Amino acid sequence: MAMFRPNVCIVVRKAGTDQVLLCHRKGLPAEAGWQFPQGGLHRGASLLSEMRRELEEETGIRDVEVVEVTESSYTYEFPESLKHKHQEYAGQTQRWVLVDFPGGDDAISFSREPAEFDSWRWVSVRTALDRIVDFKKATYARALADLGLLQNP
Repeated sequence: MAMFRPNVCIVVRKAGTDQVLLCHRKGLPAEAGWQFPQGGLHRGASLLSEMRRELEEETGIRDVEVVEVTESSYTYEFPESLKHKHQEYAGQTQRWVLVDFPGGDDAISFSREPAEFDSWRWVSVRTALDRIVDFKKATYARALADLGLLQNP
């Protein structure tokens, strides 16, 4: 039976706007590799503490207000081209967390090594969905709709 890596995906919304943080994975072409911050969960740790840890590690962001956590988990499989990188897992199963970020852009930093991202943008939810790699699109659409951020996915 295939194993799926437990994971948290974080939708960071700029407080008072409908813009969300979209990050670009380091080392990938400019038009590819866009995603929300996400990361694996340590056994026994709470989802929200892991969300905060991952968010700070990947983006430098510390100050957020949790708006909503999905009740459901969302699962996707890695495509064949990535399975060599993730040999022990067939894919990921994620819980999603929507947070509001009241801080300024200067709080966003990829200075922690090893950096996973090399750039970021504030974008609409629809733009974020359009830029996500194909194998994650259905997962993103379901989770964003469940969080009330996307109508008619």
